[in-house]
Amino acid sequence: MKFSFIKTIIAASYILLATNVQANAISEQAIKAAIKDKARPATDIRKDANRKPEQILNFFKVKPKTAVLDVLAGSGYYSEMLSHIVGNEGKVIIHNDKHFLKYYGKSLTKRLGKEGRLANTKRIDISLNNLELEENSLDTIFLVLGYHDFYYIMSESEKINVSKVLAKFRKFLKPDGIIGIVDHDAIDGAPSNVGNTLHRIDKKIVKDEMIAAGFVFDAELSILENTTDDKSKAIWDIPGRNTSRFVMRFKNKK
Repeated sequence: MKFSFIKTIIAASYILLATNVQANAISEQAIKAAIKDKARPATDIRKDANRKPEQILNFFKVKPKTAVLDVLAGSGYYSEMLSHIVGNEGKVIIHNDKHFLKYYGKSLTKRLGKEGRLANTKRIDISLNNLELEENSLDTIFLVLGYHDFYYIMSESEKINVSKVLAKFRKFLKPDGIIGIVDHDAIDGAPSNVGNTLHRIDKKIVKDEMIAAGFVFDAELSILENTTDDKSKAIWDIPGRNTSRFVMRFKNKK
């Protein structure tokens, strides 16, 4: 009887493994298809070599039929791909605040175009301090090249309350949901206010704040690191804005 029980456990483990392998394969195919989609703007495609979206999307484990929040999405470079990956049974929330809209609002409006394009997306223009979504409603949060802007002070009324916003993210994400962060790396030990001056952030600050908020550090990726980047300079002063960028994945353990 004990042997039979062990056989059952082994069989169940093989089935689970096979199911996970199949699900990962489907996700990888969806990601490849989204990147190769002919409807993607040429301006997006030109950024691919520097941003490596296939590796990033796979690392952040984006899957079909899921709900994703693209925080400070800018013109929607990732929003477009996310829309194709999650498909008709998924949804993507495209978020920007006043600061981002000033620079990217028109290009995002152009991307979304007439009604029906990226129909599974919802655009929300609001301060992160005031963003409200249903509890446990998201599978993934994307925060790409935006964490440093938590420390960009456009005005005191728009200043982001970091601990409040991270608590909201915890609330919005499902248990074991993923938050993926990519940003311009700063010199080790640089204070958070370089987010306001150089538009960079020390990854240790990000990691410490995320862990303090209750997230669990899961993994990091080095593919966007650039050893020639002068981290003492603002990102605008780096040729082609080819900065060194950190990539970190966190899980929402509840």
